[in-house]
Amino acid sequence: MPDDTQPAPEPEVDPATNLADERAQALENLPVPQFGTLIQLLTSQSLLALGVLPGPDGKAQRELPLAKHFIDLIGILEAKTKGNLTPEEEKHLSATLHDLRMMYVEQSKG
Repeated sequence: MPDDTQPAPEPEVDPATNLADERAQALENLPVPQFGTLIQLLTSQSLLALGVLPGPDGKAQRELPLAKHFIDLIGILEAKTKGNLTPEEEKHLSATLHDLRMMYVEQSKG
């Protein structure tokens, strides 16, 4: 006698639930906070505002006052952390700040 029953359909998975689960897992796996990560974050924002990196829409947009603001924030970090950084952190911070300032000057000319 043939079996007329079909396998039970798999329950539908809500894409929003999957996305929320993935987001929760990503938040659990965040890297350990480090000084260099903070500098990278501010550097990225500076580069976006300088128009060096494209924004989320894929277009580069230059906003020099905002770029100056982020570069100045990095400068404040340099001043406030003087003597408290490892030699590598100090070198990275100094070089990053120098490069961003030079880019800002160059962008300001044009």
